Amino acid sequence: MTKTIKITLLLSLVANLAIFYVGYKALEYRSHINVFLEKYEHVSGEFSSRSEYAEMNPEVASNTIVDNRIVFFGTQVTQKFDLPKFFPEYDVHNRGVEGQRVSGYLLRYKPDVLDLMPRAVVIEISSYNFREYNSIEEIKDYTELLAELAKYNKIEPFLTTVIKPSKEFESVVDDKELGDYNVFDSVDVYNNWLRELCQLNGYVLIDCQNLIGDENGFLAEQFASNLVEPNNEGYAILAKAIKERFESLK
Repeated sequence: MTKTIKITLLLSLVANLAIFYVGYKALEYRSHINVFLEKYEHVSGEFSSRSEYAEMNPEVASNTIVDNRIVFFGTQVTQKFDLPKFFPEYDVHNRGVEGQRVSGYLLRYKPDVLDLMPRAVVIEISSYNFREYNSIEEIKDYTELLAELAKYNKIEPFLTTVIKPSKEFESVVDDKELGDYNVFDSVDVYNNWLRELCQLNGYVLIDCQNLIGDENGFLAEQFASNLVEPNNEGYAILAKAIKERFESLK
């Protein structure tokens, strides 16, 4: 065997070993990527709560606007709204998720709202969003985008003002769990902006703060089931306002 052939075989062996090594490392890296991807998808799913109504949505999805349909989209105030009781004559769908922040809304907005093609969507923003790490401008951007997406899809957005928690809320809240919950001033700023937004763009405004709030904009005692959520009478007032505005669309 000549020296040239030996060198060629040696180089070939080294190259094959290098290819094998690279292939092995690629598979190893791919497995790591898949693990991280699975973790990302899990965290993303938990944050967006897309799985909450994943089984129900395909059953009511539509390619055209359903004239008598209203989707209620928000957090626990929406989730605890007894829609069949207050809206028996309408095709109503509750898409409330307790404790969700508005930044997670967009991740489930298409399957939970747009794909259902309702005549209107009632969008509730919780006071929980008004925290140090969430600027009012950020919350405004999310709200405006949700309204624009609905309108683009020929769905009427019903935007609701935020009800400030009862005055006693700050004194009883668990600081370790929620941190700084000084939301009152920022809620007022947001609500005033929302009223102007609806007036300028022709969006339907459901002014919850004026409907079931006291003279200072806090959740009125006679309409409260607890320090944050409305009672049956409070929900009845909100339902009446929503139905009146919905009927005006026809």
